[in-house]
Amino acid sequence: MDSVEVSLLTCAPGTEIWSQYGHTAVRWHDKQRGGTDVAINYGVFSFDAPHFVVRFILGLTDYELGVIPYDVFRAQYQEYEKREVYEQVLDLDNEDKETIFRALQDNLRPENVVYRYNYFYDNCTSRARDLIITHLRHTVAYPPTQASDNLSYRELLHACNGNTPWTQVGEDILLGLKADRPTTQAQRQFLPAHLQADFDRTTYQGKPLVKETRKVVSVAGGEVSAPAPVFTPNACALVFLLLSVVVWAIEWRRKQIFWGWDLLLMVLAGCIGLLLTLMVFSQHPCVSLNLLILVFNPLPLLMAYRATRRTMRQQADPWWTIWAIMIVFGLFGRVFQYYPPAVVVVALILLCNSAIHPLLQRRRMVGVARKLRENG
Repeated sequence: MDSVEVSLLTCAPGTEIWSQYGHTAVRWHDKQRGGTDVAINYGVFSFDAPHFVVRFILGLTDYELGVIPYDVFRAQYQEYEKREVYEQVLDLDNEDKETIFRALQDNLRPENVVYRYNYFYDNCTSRARDLIITHLRHTVAYPPTQASDNLSYRELLHACNGNTPWTQVGEDILLGLKADRPTTQAQRQFLPAHLQADFDRTTYQGKPLVKETRKVVSVAGGEVSAPAPVFTPNACALVFLLLSVVVWAIEWRRKQIFWGWDLLLMVLAGCIGLLLTLMVFSQHPCVSLNLLILVFNPLPLLMAYRATRRTMRQQADPWWTIWAIMIVFGLFGRVFQYYPPAVVVVALILLCNSAIHPLLQRRRMVGVARKLRENG
């Protein structure tokens, strides 16, 4: 083991959605001539697996451990991914290396090589950390945390996808109440950059855990980031609001509800609601308890035919009052759970559209009563 180096490999974020948070692997390098030099990667998966998207939504995705030649791993990030990679060489003695090697052999057994992936609690970064830290003979001393470090899972993700607002809004819609709770230091290490930073300041047996840091993959121009979209979710929500105001003004002037507009809003809210309802049964953490389900749920799809039919006949329907009450309670949930501004705007549009129904119905009835008095 004297010639063996054990390193943590941290890969910079990429432009694809699944790569925006970076990646972590472990390098086992025997520097003797003809020695082993491999990358230990817990992030192997296939998009071609049956029902991949559905299984991923439900938290039933299986990842597996892959061991590939280090040169292949490095070339992938240099030539194909075009993402920088940093290597932190760990200061370990031979007994610790032997223990890690035996743990790796155990992980490579057929019954252990596949694991149920959990993005926050059991992912490719936390697995790489555990392969090292949990198999050391002594306890490591992580750097002390500050009060400002107690970010929530949602805030941690925001720091990673600030340049991709559509991704951020999509995650904010799916993440529920639990995602806004403060995280511990160990929980924050599900992100490669946080684990890398903690390793830099960690001590083991009275000395730094990392004895050397190298940039093993350099990319021209530095880290690559996704281009900012021209049409952001907030801009889209404002355009939607302006269009809604125009529709409501015409409806008020004509004293007539446009049933097609109602149908569009109910289908939009109902489809988002179907996804949030599916999240209730997901094994992903932080998505099952989502207060947005009071605003976006499948009920509008169930009520669409009846409500539209009554609107076409200019008949009142209690559904609009019921939905308005649900939306009000849902917006009150903003006190406990973060809602993206664009989603708040859409919720207010749904609320105002529900409120205009009884208002116009009352206005029509007042107009009819006035005509009756004039004719009487």
